[in-house]
Amino acid sequence: MGELIRSEFKKLCRRKLTVIVTVVCFLLTVLFFLLPFVQYVTWDVNGDRLSGSNAVSYRQERYAEISGTLTEDRIENDIKEYQQIYSDPENLITERGGETSFTDEIYYGWLAQRTSYLNMIGNTYDHNEMGYLNIPSISEDDAARFYEIRNENVKAYVESSNFSDAEKEYWLSKNSRITEPYEYGYPMGWSTFGDTFQMLVICILGICIAVAPVFAGEYQSGTDAVILSTRYGKSKLINAKIISAVLFGSAVFMINAAAALLLPLLTFGFQGGDLPLQIMDSFCPYALTFSQASFILIGIAYLVMLALLFVTLLCSAKMRSPFGVLVVDVVLIFLPIFLQPSSNYLWQRIYYLLPSSAIEGLSLFRLYLSYDVGFTVLDLFGAVSVIYLLAILLFASFAYRSFKKHQVK
Repeated sequence: MGELIRSEFKKLCRRKLTVIVTVVCFLLTVLFFLLPFVQYVTWDVNGDRLSGSNAVSYRQERYAEISGTLTEDRIENDIKEYQQIYSDPENLITERGGETSFTDEIYYGWLAQRTSYLNMIGNTYDHNEMGYLNIPSISEDDAARFYEIRNENVKAYVESSNFSDAEKEYWLSKNSRITEPYEYGYPMGWSTFGDTFQMLVICILGICIAVAPVFAGEYQSGTDAVILSTRYGKSKLINAKIISAVLFGSAVFMINAAAALLLPLLTFGFQGGDLPLQIMDSFCPYALTFSQASFILIGIAYLVMLALLFVTLLCSAKMRSPFGVLVVDVVLIFLPIFLQPSSNYLWQRIYYLLPSSAIEGLSLFRLYLSYDVGFTVLDLFGAVSVIYLLAILLFASFAYRSFKKHQVK
């Protein structure tokens, strides 16, 4: 059996299509996950433009100035500082449209390095995505109750949502496990990986293209008659083809995932992996750090890849042309990109189970998406894991049986 697997693996890897697709996908992974660094710019306190490593170093220095434990006293003082600056007319200018904004001196010298931090605070008090623009309206009493306000707003959101009683209890319990106070710091390497993560879909598509001829290629070349008439043609050889495809897909995926993770960390820095996701969005219901969330995303993407790989093998066993298999893969992978997750309760829960939606990245951890299956409640990641594991088992079995029962013409 081992010899058959090695033979099929070599056969798969030696195809020109496999070599070309594998190399192109890896280069595209490097390109997409290096682009955030290449395109990254910031402005120093004088308003001068910085790019590349200079911009990253400057941003790390600015984060170091505001890093630390976010006690309620500190948050209260930071809110008051913002309100004092905002209340001074000399620090403000009126734009042509009548909007009020800070002068360049205040913006570049004080606000720019605190934008993410102040946005997180502002959106905690009023979750409307206006960020620090909410801070001027925060009352003095509320400024001293950051975590209490956060928990009250989360509870109000959960209670007003279209959840079952079990789901409401699930989300409130999940939120209660979040450690307070938060630790703030510099997580840009990890957050950049999470924000770009969906581009691994190119790698998954490449793997599907490479394995598409595993069975269909035998039909095209006419060797299916020879294979199925041999002693092990309807048993061990089919297993060897499936196992070699899984080994190939796993190897290519892990290499691309490693590159996708390491490139942002090498360019933006490894620090911040132990920081909580709540500093990205305090409404995030998961008690996870950036590094934990990143590895969960990789695990989910691996399951999605395996499920699509077995769908590809099934189509390859059913169709006589690898091109038809490719069409199915493209539709499954890219069609959800053109759809929108509307506010409809049912469609939203279906949408985020689709392949490209299930690997959107860090934004998924902001969502309160759950599935009440009667005896338990699953969050999005639990539901994706269960569904794709079942899909892997089912499609693997179907692919095996389809080629085994193939009638040679």
